[in-house]
This record gives sequence, structure tokens and C-alpha cells, in this order.
Amino acid sequence: MTTMPAPLREVADRNEEHVRAYRSSDLIVLLVDPTTPASTRDAVLTHVAPWSDAFQRMIDVRAAFETDPQLKELALQHRQEELGHNDILADSHRTGRTPGWDPVVEAGAAWFVEQFRTLPGLHRVVLAHLVLEAGSLTFSSAGSLAFPGNAYFALHDEADEEHIEMGYRLLAERPEWRLGEVIELLDRAWQIITMVSDRIAELARRDSAVPA
Repeated sequence: MTTMPAPLREVADRNEEHVRAYRSSDLIVLLVDPTTPASTRDAVLTHVAPWSDAFQRMIDVRAAFETDPQLKELALQHRQEELGHNDILADSHRTGRTPGWDPVVEAGAAWFVEQFRTLPGLHRVVLAHLVLEAGSLTFSSAGSLAFPGNAYFALHDEADEEHIEMGYRLLAERPEWRLGEVIELLDRAWQIITMVSDRIAELARRDSAVPA
């Protein structure tokens, strides 16, 4: 969006601050660093799989619990467009290893699922489109460098930017949200995203026997 009301511009600026910080997170740096061993990059795909599966649960819960007709339609559209992306990840690069259950990744996923179950509809829009999709776009851009030609990352590079714009358009059309609440939600959600990402990087380094 080129023109935004002042409150929405503040939201967009705050979100972009978080995106810039996320580009410096352990996981993104690991992927874009050309000196990262291939074994470590491969281990990332193993350990990101549970988060990709959890993403499907998040968008399912959002669609199931949304009651506002306009937001329900958007949630269903988003679910349809994301359907099976976790399977594409699994098929695009099989490492031969199965990730174990991890409490940090599981806790981060559970936090998002609970927010999608309980928050007002426009807050769900913020989480789905401004946080999860922006995080996914950043991760996919880094993944495209680490894994050229990988179908999963190419797919997300194409789709995620439009999903982010969907969120901003909705917030512009439906201004019945409070700036302070949205900013607080952004701040908390990006902390969770970064926590999970840092843990995935840690697990990848550990499994490939490369010291952090």
C-alpha cells in the first residue's frame, strides 16, 4: 500500500522494524551465510518441519473460530492458499531424518494457536498476515539463497508478499482496532517467532556437530 492512514503507517513501520531485526536472527544469518556447511543447512529443513506443520494448525484454527463474515472469507481463502505447503517442504528436500519433539518450538506454536482461538478477528489478521507471513517471506528469501531451485521456498517467495498486503488492506478498510493493542501484539508475536527461529538454528548446528 502506498498511502496509509497515520495509525496504520505506524503499525507498518513497527512491523518493518521487527522484520529488519529478524533478518539478523540466528536462523536467517545461518541460511544466508555462504560459509554455513551444507549439513547444517540440511538440518534446518529437518527442524523447521514441525513449525511448518504447526503453521497449518494455526490457519485452520483461525478459520474455524472466525465469526465475522468478511474475516471468515479471508481466513478460508488464506487456508486454501496455504493448504499442503508443509507437504511440499517435506517433498522438496528429504534429509532422511525425523525431527524430535522440541519444547521451544512446541510452545511457540501453541502460543499462536491459542491467540488464533481467542483474539478478536482483526488481531488474527495482524498475526496471520503481518507477522507469520512477513516472517515466512524473510525465511523463504533466505532459504532461496541456501537452496536454489527448492520448490518450497520459490512458492513462498511468490505468495507471501501478497498475503502481507491483504492484511494491510483489511486494517485500512476496518479501522476499529486500537493502535496500542496492535503494537503490543506485534511486539509479542515477533518475540515468539524469533525464539522459535533461534531454537531451530541451535538444533541444526547441534545435529550437524557444528559449534554455535
